[in-house]
Amino acid sequence: MSERATTSELIAFETESGTPVVQLSGDWGRAIRPPSAAHVADTLDVGGQSRVVVDGAALDNAHPRVAAFVHALGDALTQDNVSLDTRDLPDDISALIALASPTPAAPERPRRPGLLARVGRRAGAQASVARNTANLVGQAMALTPALVSGRAQTRWRDFVELVRETGAASLPVVTVVNILIGAVLGFIGAVQLQTFGAGMYLADLVGIASAREMAAIMTAFIMAGRIGATFAAHLATMESNEEIDALRMIGVSPFEFLALPRLAALSLMMPLLFLYGATLAIAGGMIVAHIVLGTPPVAFVERLQDAMSLSEFVIGFVKSIAFGVLIALTSCYIGLNAGRNAAEVGRAATRTVVVCIIGIISIDAVAALCTNALGI
Repeated sequence: MSERATTSELIAFETESGTPVVQLSGDWGRAIRPPSAAHVADTLDVGGQSRVVVDGAALDNAHPRVAAFVHALGDALTQDNVSLDTRDLPDDISALIALASPTPAAPERPRRPGLLARVGRRAGAQASVARNTANLVGQAMALTPALVSGRAQTRWRDFVELVRETGAASLPVVTVVNILIGAVLGFIGAVQLQTFGAGMYLADLVGIASAREMAAIMTAFIMAGRIGATFAAHLATMESNEEIDALRMIGVSPFEFLALPRLAALSLMMPLLFLYGATLAIAGGMIVAHIVLGTPPVAFVERLQDAMSLSEFVIGFVKSIAFGVLIALTSCYIGLNAGRNAAEVGRAATRTVVVCIIGIISIDAVAALCTNALGI
């Protein structure tokens, strides 16, 4: 039951379940003197309630006076720790009241962590990356025998396709780059050696530089940009599409099914591509020697046999295997740990290329120090 006492044609009071209700009605635009919010707040019998309701269902129109009254009444009641709720007010009135209401204070910005906290977080993140990397290397070493024996959770059809992609499909760019690198080495060496009358040693320069360093490094750069980025983008796309989660749900190891065949294919094809690239680089140097110095190809090959030994190719061969393992593990690690959005696919490909290039140069520097210390 509700008790109603009419005070004017524009406003009335009632209670509903003990809650005071201010009933607005009529056309407030024609009123000579609209009700005072302060007077209504003093007159209103709150009765210990914590809220008051303003009902606008009986209003004839949405006059701005109503919005001014409701806003002022809310301010007056707030001083007495009483909240004001509205119902059935016209949309225009509600919009005006919302505009007049104070904007809530912006949340306080969290304080920037201190130097030690930032260092600790960064160290923790790097430790996590190192732990995940070690776990990836351990999985590769543990699952390689299973792959060789045919017991791994992988499809040989996928492995053959990966071998084709990393090997035969890469031959054109490997061919062009290594021939040009050999030609550049030959031209630079010919110009300098010819000054001292030592053009016959051009075969030494081109052969040793190509076999020990340039063929392995340039082939690795090509594979990092072409194959490493492809692997990372492919796996990152699968991660964003939740395909990798689906593999886990059916009990298939993502590393064993996706990363292991890529690792095997790239590790197998990199040394073969190195031998192919080194041969082409030497051929490019031989062509330049014949054009610039007039050295016959037969004489170039004979000098090459005297200057080089099998150890030159062995060093490049071993480094190319290390480069292949580095590119495969890096691309698979970054791809499998990429974020779940389209932007992460591009970031994964870019990050893979950058990390692989730095890793290739670092491995080559360490190998150079080791071979120098061993006198090889």
